[in-house]
Amino acid sequence: MTDAEILQLIQEEKLRPVIKKLYTYYPVVKKHIIGNSGSRQEAEDIFQDSLIVLFTKIRSGNFELSSGLHTYLFGVARLLWLEELRKKNKKISSETIAYNQLAETGIEADIREDSKVKKAQAAIEQLGSKCKQILELFYFKKVSMKEIANDLGFSSEKVAKNQKYRCIEKAKEYLKTN
Repeated sequence: MTDAEILQLIQEEKLRPVIKKLYTYYPVVKKHIIGNSGSRQEAEDIFQDSLIVLFTKIRSGNFELSSGLHTYLFGVARLLWLEELRKKNKKISSETIAYNQLAETGIEADIREDSKVKKAQAAIEQLGSKCKQILELFYFKKVSMKEIANDLGFSSEKVAKNQKYRCIEKAKEYLKTN
């Protein structure tokens, strides 16, 4: 099965043969993670997370494979493991440090972007319903502050702007603490 065929099957959600093929790449990931302060269970978790990143990226419609699928999947797993090591404050091997010093690749950018989006979503979930509503109207639905003030019953556009500012500050504070 070629990389192109695998990508097509993932888009068509015919995953059984794809999963079987992709798991042939697992031993390399496992060896890397165990060789860098990890356990067999952590290797399995990281590999599964890598598959999720791959599937999500392919289904988003803007995925271009610039290397072999095996290389891409290993790169994602390696970056996820590096992030896990950072969280645990474990010693990082010189090979991992050297890899980290390379120029940022598309894979790294994807993982970082995904992480940022998840953190932002978590911060927004911590806000009250009024804050969520203001931010959604302003940033996602592109509603003017004047309309927001009218819709949500604020006495003026200025009051709505101040409330939006306070909501953003609450979200930023949450992001700093987590």
